Amino acid sequence: MDMFGGLTKTSSRIAIAAALGVTFGGYAMSTPAKAADLGGDCCADLEERVAELEATTVRKGNKKVSLTISGWVTKSANWWDDGNESNFYVGDKGTTLSSHFQLSGSATIAPGWSGGYTMSVEAPGTAFGFGSNQFVPGDDDGVQVIDTLLSYMWVKSDKYGTLNWGVLSQATDNVALLPDLSGTIIESNAVLFEGIGFRLNPNGNRNTAGLTNAAWGSFLFCQTAKAGIGADCNGVPYSAVRYDTPTFGGFSVSTSYGEDDIYDVALKYAGDFGNIKVSAAGGYTHSTDERYLGGGGGLAGFKQSVDLYQVGASAMHVPSGLFIYGMYQNEQGGYNPGQTGALGQSVAGAAAADNTDVWYLKGGIKRTWNPLGATVLFGEYGEYHDMFGGIAGTNVCAAGVGAISSANVCNGGATGAIVTGSQVDRFGLGASKRSTLLRCISTLAGSTSSSTWTFRTRQPVRT
Repeated sequence: MDMFGGLTKTSSRIAIAAALGVTFGGYAMSTPAKAADLGGDCCADLEERVAELEATTVRKGNKKVSLTISGWVTKSANWWDDGNESNFYVGDKGTTLSSHFQLSGSATIAPGWSGGYTMSVEAPGTAFGFGSNQFVPGDDDGVQVIDTLLSYMWVKSDKYGTLNWGVLSQATDNVALLPDLSGTIIESNAVLFEGIGFRLNPNGNRNTAGLTNAAWGSFLFCQTAKAGIGADCNGVPYSAVRYDTPTFGGFSVSTSYGEDDIYDVALKYAGDFGNIKVSAAGGYTHSTDERYLGGGGGLAGFKQSVDLYQVGASAMHVPSGLFIYGMYQNEQGGYNPGQTGALGQSVAGAAAADNTDVWYLKGGIKRTWNPLGATVLFGEYGEYHDMFGGIAGTNVCAAGVGAISSANVCNGGATGAIVTGSQVDRFGLGASKRSTLLRCISTLAGSTSSSTWTFRTRQPVRT
């Protein structure tokens, strides 16, 4: 097996042997096998040791298991200017879109029935994403951490659908994003991965020593996930059970229930009408998980009850490649009456953060103009209304809120200022080059360019 990216047959064999040893290590072997003695120089006879490793893999039964290794490596170059300082950062995309690899195994249980396991592992280098700002480029210790994003099992029936359980992508995760037919969801979508950690500059500030503690993410706050990501507010994988129906006439339904407690349901559709390809989805999420607050232990006297509604749709004229995509999100009920602060405290003027709206549009053309693959040219625009829950009830004039004096924040006159409404607008132009092996993106009206290498290989393994 010769993997993309120059991975040799020897190294692929090692990876497969290791994967099988982990996945099926709980089974008893049908014939004796002697493991290699790892003493001495373990690299002197690599081929011999690979053969010995292969000899120790599980050999029970005669079912064929399909093991798929997939993933992508993405790197970006980012230039920013906050009005007082500019700089250049290089790194990965943010979490869930960072470089990662995935192992997926499946086997037939009986006619019409199959089962399997999926594990997705994030492996970022430097990360220009949620944690980056004027002081932190994203290459600090703790960023380059290999982390398990997904780890779940599943059983599928061609007639009855699929049951999944473990750490997984719940029914409404990405539900309004995935209908995007342009194929540029990794490059750009309604979630703001880049820039949300950057601090805001008050009027009259001259350098980074005067930045406030308020960041862009403070005005993009999702109550369900308790994070400043702007959209896809239930887009955080967690431990849950999920069920997906088979597809009937282009329609399918998914639902999931997870800790503590979050449940959701999603309806999806995909179909063709002559030369028009259509994709649409919508979902509802209800969350009463208070563990996000008070350091994961909850907060006395606080009860969360959030309702999240999302819908997204896209259409593409296949002969011309012209496409349009849009999504809308509404989130309600993050605060209790009399407990309107982000941590449940009673705060005047924060009621608007209890009902937030997001809408996002993307349009463009996808055409194959040369043998290198399809090119996607697109423009995007979005608005995020009243998502200031991250600083709800905060007196931005109070001492210690920012590094500058209270007089500068409040223009020297007011004694206090509390946010009672907000709106964040975003726009951009992009170009993406897509092929079997390489995908590139350049943000023309902005500051980001990145490249993404995707890989996928499938190997049948006899166990």
